Amino acid sequence: MSEISPIRWTRLREQRPLHESIYELASDDFANCLIGVTEDSRLHVLLAVEVAPQSLPPDLQSIQVRVVEGEQIWLDVSARSHHEELLTLIANKVLYAISTEGRDAAPSVERIIDDMRAALRPLVPDLGPSEQIGLFGELWVLSNVLFPTVGSRICQLWSGPDSERHDFVGNGVHVEVKTTTRSEPKHEISRLDQLRAPPGKRLLLVSVLLERSLGGDQTLADQVDQIRDKLGNDGRAVDEFEARLAQLGWHEGLRQTGSLLRFTFRDIQVFEVTGLFPRLPDDYVPPLGVSGIRYSINVGSLPSLGVADVQRILELV
Repeated sequence: MSEISPIRWTRLREQRPLHESIYELASDDFANCLIGVTEDSRLHVLLAVEVAPQSLPPDLQSIQVRVVEGEQIWLDVSARSHHEELLTLIANKVLYAISTEGRDAAPSVERIIDDMRAALRPLVPDLGPSEQIGLFGELWVLSNVLFPTVGSRICQLWSGPDSERHDFVGNGVHVEVKTTTRSEPKHEISRLDQLRAPPGKRLLLVSVLLERSLGGDQTLADQVDQIRDKLGNDGRAVDEFEARLAQLGWHEGLRQTGSLLRFTFRDIQVFEVTGLFPRLPDDYVPPLGVSGIRYSINVGSLPSLGVADVQRILELV
């Protein structure tokens, strides 16, 4: 039996015609399983079934299971290229189960994915409330403020997951995002230099106000999906985005857990950190022995930048 390997995925990518999909038999002696790469660069394993299953297993990381109906009904197990290794492992287990052990495709896929989920869960703890609030704000700003001007390149400039001073680092502009569910735009500054613009650069602070409630109409999953759609077929940007999400603790299993919070977007304001903006002076030096400082600012009474001004500054990114 042929094994599905990274070399085969690479060959399919190289042979795929532009704007088309490509498929081949997963194993030369087994016609009921295909592997392929679609025009959006997603990897697929197609398993022939006689009847579509009544239920499908929940998504695992970026692994999705869908039904494709036509002359032949297929169970489509797919993943983004970032998770090629995980899909390859699942695909080979499924192929062995149905072609060698004679098992049914749908139950085999569900059992193997359930086993994977059980094995992976201790390695990917759920994001806590504060982490979800902060990440939601960063993703909202990436999608709705930065992407329209900067484009998919913004994924390469997203530095928050690397614990840098600012969340987005451009050539001429840095952007720091602060998100709160409080009733007023009051934010904690966690680093002495967080509101300092590097020499020769400008610094924007984006204040995001959310309401956390069971009736909220948006979740982290919604933000992730919207950004993936905007990135489209830009493979490099997609890989950058997925890698940074993973650094921050996002995993697709969160979609099926009760820990995924719901938010209602309330307001956003953008400020340039300069002049009389409330912060510690750039030349402030803490007393000897003070290793860290945390303080709060309230931007509710400050004049914010208009949309045109924000776009003009972001063109320098």
